[in-house]
Amino acid sequence: MIEFEINTIDSPNGGWKIKHPVTGVEFKSYDYPTIRKAYTEHSLANSVMLSPVWEEEFLSEMCKQNPHWGKACIRTSMKNIQRRKLTLQAALSFLNMMKDWALKTMSGKPAFVSQKEADWRADMCASCPMNGTLQFGCGACMSAVLSIIHSIVGNRKTSRDGELGVCLVCSCSLKAAVHIPVDVQQKGLPEELKQDFRKMDYCWKSHGL
Repeated sequence: MIEFEINTIDSPNGGWKIKHPVTGVEFKSYDYPTIRKAYTEHSLANSVMLSPVWEEEFLSEMCKQNPHWGKACIRTSMKNIQRRKLTLQAALSFLNMMKDWALKTMSGKPAFVSQKEADWRADMCASCPMNGTLQFGCGACMSAVLSIIHSIVGNRKTSRDGELGVCLVCSCSLKAAVHIPVDVQQKGLPEELKQDFRKMDYCWKSHGL
């Protein structure tokens, strides 16, 4: 199954690497044509049949074996998902909704997800191509956004905070979103966004939709 696509012009971090799924032999190279040739010759020498779309499968398999390549690998299921331009209104809409939820939660102590869950989500979001930069040219606007984020999550952090920006599907602030129960975030999502998240079945925000 072809799950990923990757640009073969630029070598990923650490170079190209794959363990043959049938023979278990590992191939490494900083040059794509070199590893491609070695892989095909090894397959033929060991009577491993290559399908008509073997190269797409080869690239997809490398991405699956090397999750640290992150954004270098693009899931094929995301090709038709719209990347939405971030606006201050959209960012504040999400944050104010989360702030209202936090204030209404009993005893003023929102039921955030566990640190382990937040870290898992952050790892996923940090390497997602839909993770965009949360930045506005207006200093006062950016200050307001950061202030609301802090009012929601307080001192809660993950090890990937420096890599988290904004989701280009729903415009949520990822630093806040990774700590908040998914059912809370799904409330009020328009059907258009729900459809996109259903296509991104690997995304934690798609769970239960």
